[in-house]
Amino acid sequence: MPAVLYLLIVFVLGDRLLRAAFPWLLDVPQRHSVFGTAIRLPQWMIRLPAAWLLGALVVNWTTFFACDFARSMKTGAYLSLVLFAVIAGGLIWAERTGWLAWRQKGRSALRALWSLEGAYVLGALLISSFIAWHTLMVKDGALFVGSTVWSDFGPHLAMIRSFSFGENFPPQYPHYPDGTIRYHFLFQFLTATLEALGFRIDWAFNIPSILSLVSLFMLLYVLAVAVVGSRLAGVLTGVLFIFRSSFAFFSFAKDHLNGDLWTSLWNVSLHIGKTQNESWGLWAQNVYANQRHFAFSISVMVLLLLALLPLLQQNIAARAAAQGFGGRLKASFATLDGWLVGDWRRAVTLGVLLGAIGFWNGAVVITTLIVLFVLALACNRRLEFLLIAVIAVVLSVLQSKLFIGGGASAVNPTLYFGFLAEFKTWPGVTAFNLELLGVFIPLLLIAVCGAPRGTRWLALAFMAPFIFASTVSLTTDINANHKFIMIAVMLGNVFIAALLARFFFSRDGALKALAVLLTVLLTITGFVDLKTLYNMNQGNVVLPMDDPVVNWIKQNTKPRDVFLTDFSVLHSAQFAGRPIYNGWPYYAWSAGYDTETRGRWQKQMYSTTSREELQLIARGEHINYIVVDDANRNSREYPTNEILIGQTFPLVFSSPKDNTRIYRVQ
Repeated sequence: MPAVLYLLIVFVLGDRLLRAAFPWLLDVPQRHSVFGTAIRLPQWMIRLPAAWLLGALVVNWTTFFACDFARSMKTGAYLSLVLFAVIAGGLIWAERTGWLAWRQKGRSALRALWSLEGAYVLGALLISSFIAWHTLMVKDGALFVGSTVWSDFGPHLAMIRSFSFGENFPPQYPHYPDGTIRYHFLFQFLTATLEALGFRIDWAFNIPSILSLVSLFMLLYVLAVAVVGSRLAGVLTGVLFIFRSSFAFFSFAKDHLNGDLWTSLWNVSLHIGKTQNESWGLWAQNVYANQRHFAFSISVMVLLLLALLPLLQQNIAARAAAQGFGGRLKASFATLDGWLVGDWRRAVTLGVLLGAIGFWNGAVVITTLIVLFVLALACNRRLEFLLIAVIAVVLSVLQSKLFIGGGASAVNPTLYFGFLAEFKTWPGVTAFNLELLGVFIPLLLIAVCGAPRGTRWLALAFMAPFIFASTVSLTTDINANHKFIMIAVMLGNVFIAALLARFFFSRDGALKALAVLLTVLLTITGFVDLKTLYNMNQGNVVLPMDDPVVNWIKQNTKPRDVFLTDFSVLHSAQFAGRPIYNGWPYYAWSAGYDTETRGRWQKQMYSTTSREELQLIARGEHINYIVVDDANRNSREYPTNEILIGQTFPLVFSSPKDNTRIYRVQ
């Protein structure tokens, strides 16, 4: 199948690119950790996820430009497939090895499966597959979308189909078509490419989602081992990543002291927690079910950190060799090694890598820049960090100009203290964070205080996004800041994992018992979250794969035709790849679009009593089709003058499904 070949090509090209442009990443197993101990790490733990990330970035960007040039999804996808198949074939032929070498590689792969890393990756694969397939799958001729992801999958599925069925080139937002797109869409485009190449939509969305989440598990393991030097710390970092720390469990238990705690936990049907909007699953595994592109982008961030850790180690070594505070200060800031670029190729390639994910997940680009800014203060080669940042920002700005246009931006930074805390005071924010993160904060402070000298700046760099999220808002929706906090906690877990690993390896039985207790305290809410995810997605939104409305729209309308519909999370027109004039307002509003004005026009077109006004507005707003169905007829937002619409424009399609009528604007 072409889609399978496409994925194999991604890995082949990504692996070759890794060796050619990012060779220092392959050196991680030969280094000493930041804590000073030797690293015991198989190279494949870096090589496999890096190959996926690098290959997907290059192949997906190339495919997008090919499709954009051809103004055709299938033409561009197959052109890209043929091009990269030839390149990959040439690389494989040039590096061909004999049968004995392949047999040795096979034996090495089998040995890897029986290692600690093999067991860890298998666990990551099982969890990632559960999260993906339990929330999205095709069964009995219908697409089942989990209840916890339905709201987010409205724009995601609409975006995917806008490419695979809708020839959305140049791209525009399917919930607010105006010729621009302010939402990171390239992961959805990758899914659309796989669908265009033959994958069913659930396979097209789930396979790259699983590969990305497993890659994040693997690279967090590598990061922990590279920092701490302990394989157990690597495993614990992965466990703490997927099972969050919070006092939510204990708050929940306190409310069920009447003896029904176990029953309530087993039947939990809403994400637990007392902080604002925690019932959305804002901090749980549901984020990785909802935001499939998030794990991919964070994995790229971790690659950058792994590549730059040696610069921190150089600075630590220089400071350790210096005498006194003044000597250490001079070793850090008054030497050429502290400032000059050490490896131009490293700086340029890492800058391009970071800039390339601007429209995969812009929040991760900003988070990475925040971490690198703080990290640069404790590293050698500070101008190298500056060069990385400049290249990444320039590429991000160019992408914004290309997709959003001049005079508009996807972000609007403002000072905003307290994030989602009920009381925007220092005590109020402290109480909020303790309730939200549980024992994470006190344990992190203890872990950092006990960490080797020189590594505390790294902890500060890891937590810098947390500080940023608590003081700045980048969009109209402050909830979006949860990504910064999640990444900070994810990275900060490395230090907590180091502390726990030290306790586990202690000969003191009390410390071992304490390590077990702390691990339970850190993860118990996360286990409840996983049960909640399972329970809540037993109920699904069902989308027929053979929908008569979808089929008619696909076969009888143009890909760029705009449909006027009721406010909709995912309308049949969008599932057919067409944009709707004004979809569910939150999606476009949170991206910075003027949904208020468009909403007024939308209501006016449905409710007007003037035929001339209806014609004038519909044509002026570039509406091609007007849909009237039960959602319009039952709307509480406006009355629907269906008779006038039918008298003004010709009826071109009707279906008993939702009593749908479609009128063509002439």
